[in-house]
Amino acid sequence: MKIFDRLPFGTTTVGLGLLINGVSAYIFISVASRDLGAEMYTPLGMLWALSFLLGPGIFQPLEQQTARSIASRSGREIVPVAKAASIIGGSVTLLLIILALSFNSWLTESIFSGESSLLFAIILVVIGLGAAHLVKGILAGAGRFKNYAQYLIGEGLGRLLATAVLATFASGEVWMYGLALGLSPFIGISLALVRQNDLIRHGSPVRAREISSSLGVLLLASLATAMVLNVSPLAVELLAGTGQKEEPGKFLNALLIARIPLFFFQAIQAALLPRLSQLVASEDYEKFKHEVLRLLTFVTVFGVCFILLMAAAGQWITRIAFGSEYEISTQNMLLLAISSIGLMYALSITQALLAFHLQRLSATAWIVGIATFPVTVTFGDDLFLRVEIALIFTVFITTVLLGFFIVKSYKAQMANKT
Repeated sequence: MKIFDRLPFGTTTVGLGLLINGVSAYIFISVASRDLGAEMYTPLGMLWALSFLLGPGIFQPLEQQTARSIASRSGREIVPVAKAASIIGGSVTLLLIILALSFNSWLTESIFSGESSLLFAIILVVIGLGAAHLVKGILAGAGRFKNYAQYLIGEGLGRLLATAVLATFASGEVWMYGLALGLSPFIGISLALVRQNDLIRHGSPVRAREISSSLGVLLLASLATAMVLNVSPLAVELLAGTGQKEEPGKFLNALLIARIPLFFFQAIQAALLPRLSQLVASEDYEKFKHEVLRLLTFVTVFGVCFILLMAAAGQWITRIAFGSEYEISTQNMLLLAISSIGLMYALSITQALLAFHLQRLSATAWIVGIATFPVTVTFGDDLFLRVEIALIFTVFITTVLLGFFIVKSYKAQMANKT
């Protein structure tokens, strides 16, 4: 179809892998929720939230820099780049493990509700995600998008396979699901690298500095973005009282339903940045403006429809997916849906700023946004409502700043052109 021909090479293949990964993730969460119950599921839900914070937040920039460096060499010098990236990735992984062990008591008691087995699981997750993002960066840089998709499929289905195997020995145990979550990146890596011996391509040495040169700003922006995306379930866990042990798990599952559009929005993001970057390189700023406005119009129309869907059927969808004990009010589903659509606006504008190579402005907006969260979350008594309002306010501030920066940058580019 012609519409797919307009997408960057590999987008459709990776999108299919993302779809399978997403469906398998929701199956995993649904099975774990029903098997463990709301109270026992909560620490596993926190492990799930932390894995998304660590993966996209910490290791995504490493993947991006590795892919760019290999692609700039036309995929011919993979080994030197991989060695340099491994030094950086290994150092970051070691630092995270040291931090996890140093704060093991706090992690176990405050985040994992006393489930000490999940401390081992989070260490396994850190190692697995660090290796996985490095491998994905190599595959993307070498143009191996089929293998990239195989990683996504292997991670998703591998998580379900590991759960099924472990269930024969310890059904209904939190540690079983935590171990399955920790093993899934390794299964994905194995599937992605099978019969890929030709990736071993030597070349001139690469210094780690080449990979890390702009990694600091990218890491700051990525971590701030991941914090905005994942701070709310962690906040519910930390703010929950002694009689609210089930609430964090209920909130996380409702958030997963409200975040469905964001999950599949990743496919649009993957195609958007190269397209906008191409238009900036050719100085076709009118077309750039048209593309951005067209996307924001789509987000608006889709967002209104999704918010209405959550208002009408959000409770029912949550109950069908996870069970009646995870059902929350229509008001909560509505507010979570509003925050999710707001994030789609913010992520869209972020891609436009990145196309202008304005990572610092993007990072500034996300950092200012997340800085407002701990202030606004202190108002109110209702646990869910105070977190939801704080999240919406955070997203609003972030989006307004991003909008201001992109309008100012666009006008500056137009002025320079004339």
